[in-house]
Amino acid sequence: MTDDWIDARQGHKRVHYALTGTDWLPQSQKAMLLALSECYLDHYAVDGDIFDACTDIALDSFLDLAESGDGECGNVWRTWATREGRETYAYLTLDALLTSMAVHSTEAAQEERTVLMPVNATDVTRRDRAYYNRYLRRALPNPLKDAKQMVLFSNVPIADSQALSQGMQVLQQWCGRSGLARVYAAVNSGG
Repeated sequence: MTDDWIDARQGHKRVHYALTGTDWLPQSQKAMLLALSECYLDHYAVDGDIFDACTDIALDSFLDLAESGDGECGNVWRTWATREGRETYAYLTLDALLTSMAVHSTEAAQEERTVLMPVNATDVTRRDRAYYNRYLRRALPNPLKDAKQMVLFSNVPIADSQALSQGMQVLQQWCGRSGLARVYAAVNSGG
């Protein structure tokens, strides 16, 4: 169930789960999780904070095994990467992401110089994620607010002054002055 909230405004939810035959959770953690969970007909439910604490341990164990060459874990990891590989995730602020993409794209060898940037205001979307913000507040002393940031980049020819101007206007909404200055310098460096 994705909508079983203890407090939706604060991002505090109840997690529903089922145990499987493949279990990377140490027995002591599994026993604690089951003791703190409510049993339903074919699954369990538990406070999301408790679930996160237990599954972080299991995830660390799984990733260690996948990195050390465990066949089953490696297979699960490759399947996940194939399924999720259609999107690129970057753990950056929008300012850092947009600046980095624009600057580095101007450095690529190409016949006609281009720059990757959003060109319409609707090309950049930001959705707050209350659940993750709650987790981060518990895990870090001074966390940045987390949000899902989605950007549609266009490959803008540097010679197209109209599209370039539109893109810079969009960047102006999300980037600080130093980021804008870096993009401006990269675009006007002559490659």
